[in-house]
Amino acid sequence: MPFTRTIASALTDSLPDTEAPIAGRAAYQALRQRGLPFVPVHTGGGCFALSLALPDGEVLVTDDNGQIAHDATDHTAWLACFYAAPSSPYDADEDDVTEIYLSDGTLSFADDCAALADALAHWVTARRADTGFVLAS
Repeated sequence: MPFTRTIASALTDSLPDTEAPIAGRAAYQALRQRGLPFVPVHTGGGCFALSLALPDGEVLVTDDNGQIAHDATDHTAWLACFYAAPSSPYDADEDDVTEIYLSDGTLSFADDCAALADALAHWVTARRADTGFVLAS
């Protein structure tokens, strides 16, 4: 089925019974429930990620193929990485990237979304304690 709505709409709007949700929808909602204001970003080539801008870098969430806009039924695993400033996810050196969460692919979709959100909530809390930043909502 072709992707016909905006990524923001696919994450937040009510869906008709005939439309399957994208995988990023459940991850986005789980992250928001934990107070993490991730937003969708286009990463190129028709791919989208969830992004959280921090004062010292950016966290990106994708599946293990670099995409959130695929059918939830086709989901395999979530990946969350922090890209330290001044690098960006598009030009980061290995030393500037911290893997926060990588599913091993054995969890159910719902459990993977919850584990992703829990791991990010813990990581952000620890980073906030270390740096004192405040999340924008």
